Amino acid sequence: MTIKEKLSTLGTILDASAVFLKRTVIFIVLLFISLSLIGGLFSSEEDPFQEGAILDLNIKGTLVEELSQTEFELAFSELTGESQTETLITDVTRVISHAKNNDDISTLLISTDGFAGGSTTKLELIAEAITDFKTSGKKVIAYSAQGYGTAQYYIASYADEVHLHDYTVVFIDGYRRVRTYYKSFFDKFLIDANVFKVGEYKAFVEPYFRDDMSEEAKGNVIEWITVLWDGYLEQVSEARGISAESLKYFIDNPELAAKESGGDFAKAAIEYGIIDQLSNRREFRDYLYSIAPGEEEDELNIVGMKKYMNSVEMDPLFEESESNVGVIIAKGSIVDGSAGPGSIAGDDFVKLVRKAYKDETVKALVLRVDSGGGSAYASEVIADELEKFRNSGRPIIASMGGVAASGGYYISTPADKILAERHTITGSIGVGGFIPTFERALEYIGINEDGVSTVDITTSVAESLTEKDKALLQMGTDLVYEKFISKVADNRGVTKEEIDDIARGKVWIGSKALEIGLIDEIAGIDRAIELAAELAEINDEELGVKRINRDTNIDSFFSGMMANISSSIMKITGLDFFYKKNGIMNEIEESLNELSMLNDPNGIYMKCFCELD
Repeated sequence: MTIKEKLSTLGTILDASAVFLKRTVIFIVLLFISLSLIGGLFSSEEDPFQEGAILDLNIKGTLVEELSQTEFELAFSELTGESQTETLITDVTRVISHAKNNDDISTLLISTDGFAGGSTTKLELIAEAITDFKTSGKKVIAYSAQGYGTAQYYIASYADEVHLHDYTVVFIDGYRRVRTYYKSFFDKFLIDANVFKVGEYKAFVEPYFRDDMSEEAKGNVIEWITVLWDGYLEQVSEARGISAESLKYFIDNPELAAKESGGDFAKAAIEYGIIDQLSNRREFRDYLYSIAPGEEEDELNIVGMKKYMNSVEMDPLFEESESNVGVIIAKGSIVDGSAGPGSIAGDDFVKLVRKAYKDETVKALVLRVDSGGGSAYASEVIADELEKFRNSGRPIIASMGGVAASGGYYISTPADKILAERHTITGSIGVGGFIPTFERALEYIGINEDGVSTVDITTSVAESLTEKDKALLQMGTDLVYEKFISKVADNRGVTKEEIDDIARGKVWIGSKALEIGLIDEIAGIDRAIELAAELAEINDEELGVKRINRDTNIDSFFSGMMANISSSIMKITGLDFFYKKNGIMNEIEESLNELSMLNDPNGIYMKCFCELD
């Protein structure tokens, strides 16, 4: 057999294998869909809970504005029993609000063991919902079998009763902003980090040329993180009816507080008013049974949050009409090109704005931003498309969530009005660039690059940047910064110099941002929708709200499906043992994720790593 014939035979085999694989994938998809439908038919319950039930607010994973998984990935994860890593903040607040007026619900239980936290603004939204729930006269109880952390204790503190397993503790480690720094690592592996930035507070690029945080960046972090922490202490102490000083002493001096109680930290938590009752799991279950016994002996009349949502008729989050305020969620890092949900990809996001633009029923737009920014190029592409929408005569209101900084602020600037929460992290108006080159590392292992060019500019990561290259890149960074502050100044109706004074990469908290003119009002998304309707002159009777959603992408559907199938196979075979995470591995993975988001075509970023750890 000739080589040509062999290759032809190989091609035939590969083609047949590809067809087989496609058919197998489709079969698996159809099988799982069928099983889901059959399971739904046989597992449906006419009455999943009886009168007097306890609603278990068992929040899973991290609170988010938008899920980072597709609907198929979520369904597959649920079918295979994978743990939930995210929960929509709107789901939590809607469930609490509905249960408040549901006569079948007698008690709200806050179970925190599966809860991984969320931004300060999201925690405050839950606190408001719980406070409103309590006006119904119904009891709120919190319990942890694994111990309360900072975020878990925050929402637990709003309960009427806070219970804790007697073998665990309340460990509030506060707010922190810690990053991994790579300079020594780069030096050891002969990597040259070429960094360009504007703004002494622009800390995004510091890890690539430093081994520690600069004094300017550290001072800025202390400013805004202290505001958040003071708010935490004030709100929690008020919710618990104890002094902020007593709470702070307990948090800052756990060993002294425990010593005062004979070395028993859990007992100290009771004496300081942090918790109300120590109960092991059996004791706490017996307590819940005394409140809400089920129909069968030793059965609890309790319903989880997800089951509750599937069992009752809740009003839709938004109701559409012929005169709508469109809502677009901008959550995650801003990247160039396309990406899945949970990120703001330039090409994908432009399609969302165009979808709203072409929809004649959309009379105004609310942009809900929860992002620390990213690619400068993608940020400009998005802002330009939003300006086109505004130029059509329809108003835009930017509504900032937990974080709307750097590129997150940039895409908010085309709005007619910018609203933020009291503790939104915003500002960070600055620009940075990072281009690594590997000439020394390659030379060390015996790889060299050589050749000729008609233009004296370096275009390879295997070559050192010349002074000319560096000057050009810094000029490009300066230019983007000038465009950034000019856009902000034009839209805020002030001078570039005034914006430069409060920019330079500095981070601000929402309440301070209002003082210095970066935002127009302290309010949430409901007020943003109301204001958008006012500017569009839509009266209350005609007003509708329409969520502008992503179109289904077949490629992301199959890639998500294959990722989930692979994950399931790993778990079934036990191979996931090699991928178990620990503290340092989590930090390394997060650092690699940061680097993977750096895909700006010009290597210039409007990025702020200013979320709390």
